[in-house]
Amino acid sequence: MLRKLINLITGNLKYIIIIYVSIQLIYVIFFPSEFRSDAAYYFKLAQECIQSNSFYPAPQHLYEDYIFAPLFINLLVIVLNIYNSALSIGILNIILNMLQLLLLYKLTEKIFNKSVATLSAVLYIFYLNNLGLVLTNYTELLFGVLILGSLFFYIKKTNKNYFISGLLLGASITVRPVGWTLFAAFIIFFLYNKFKLKKSFPIVFSLTGVIIFILLFGSFNYLHFGRFVFTSTTGPVNLLLGANDDATGGFKSEVYKKGKAGYIENPDTMTYYEKDDFYLDKASHWIISHPLKWLWLMPMKLIHTFIWDDIALSNLLHTGKWDFARAIKYIVKDKSIKNILPGSSRFKKAIFFTVEGGHLIYYYLLLVFIILGTFNYFKSKSKDEIISIILLYVILGIAMILITVGNPRYKYPFITIMIPFAAYFIRMKLSQKEVSRVEQVDSKE
Repeated sequence: MLRKLINLITGNLKYIIIIYVSIQLIYVIFFPSEFRSDAAYYFKLAQECIQSNSFYPAPQHLYEDYIFAPLFINLLVIVLNIYNSALSIGILNIILNMLQLLLLYKLTEKIFNKSVATLSAVLYIFYLNNLGLVLTNYTELLFGVLILGSLFFYIKKTNKNYFISGLLLGASITVRPVGWTLFAAFIIFFLYNKFKLKKSFPIVFSLTGVIIFILLFGSFNYLHFGRFVFTSTTGPVNLLLGANDDATGGFKSEVYKKGKAGYIENPDTMTYYEKDDFYLDKASHWIISHPLKWLWLMPMKLIHTFIWDDIALSNLLHTGKWDFARAIKYIVKDKSIKNILPGSSRFKKAIFFTVEGGHLIYYYLLLVFIILGTFNYFKSKSKDEIISIILLYVILGIAMILITVGNPRYKYPFITIMIPFAAYFIRMKLSQKEVSRVEQVDSKE
């Protein structure tokens, strides 16, 4: 039954994609979601640049708390200059979402086969965060396109494509610093091949691409901002969030309150890089003074990152700040759902719990299939260099979370790129059942 359903869905992928794009357009045009939190701040930064006729960061941003994803904000500036509306961002997100889906399909087809690639596309489409992200204003979609694009051009194995791969990798770093983990994965893989296996590949072309993009983008920012800045400067504060007396492993705003480690008396008088130095100094001293507590917090960071997965579902459901984790806390506290989504009908609350709960089950199954798929791939003793690089990238990315702070959004790039392993496992199990069924029929005959 399950095999027939999966075959039916994958066999009609083009129709599913048409429906998927249509749903995105309907949401973006008729049911837009209000930007909140980081998404609202990114939108505000872009609007400030438009008003001052500048690119980001503009001179007035020197005294902000941090520099955020400069390539992403500048893309917003360009798009909003064409048509200044949240609709423009929604259309951009649809394009990025479909590009990410296409690159995931093409990459999976190269690594595994068309069958696994098709199932990966289906798993991606039914992973609701991808749909929800279209309605918000986060960096995830652009970052995913750049990372997958870098890997896609890398596997083409020509000097020109190595260089393009490096350019895209450099661009990913200017969106999110976690792009450095893919850069490190390339370096580690190169060194392993050169000194352990006595093999090599022309990594210089990839490195040149990375360096050229960072130099050009950093220089561009220097011309209009006065400082060579090319990526987010949130690393020190993220380190502090995971290294202070009140740290829990996840984001906790208490660290900024008076008397706490992250409190700054007159923040408007300090530049973003002075604040970076302040946060880094506070975090470093705490880690040195509390090394065991810092290590103990690492598993908690993983829990904060992986236990929940509704980073964009509230946009789909139009439930504001309400998410499944918050709802469960209220149920445990009040022993009732009365105070959940106040003012909403029972029907809307039922939809909320059905979608959130259903997605969470889907996410947990996806995680299990990813782990089993990875295990079975290595059990088969298959070796593929791009898979080694992808796994290194994921491992190093998770290590970055362990060092800094946990957040459900931080796992998104890793879940996306590991979807093919879940598809591989499902296809493998379906093939085994098919072989078993044929053998049973043959034995009866």
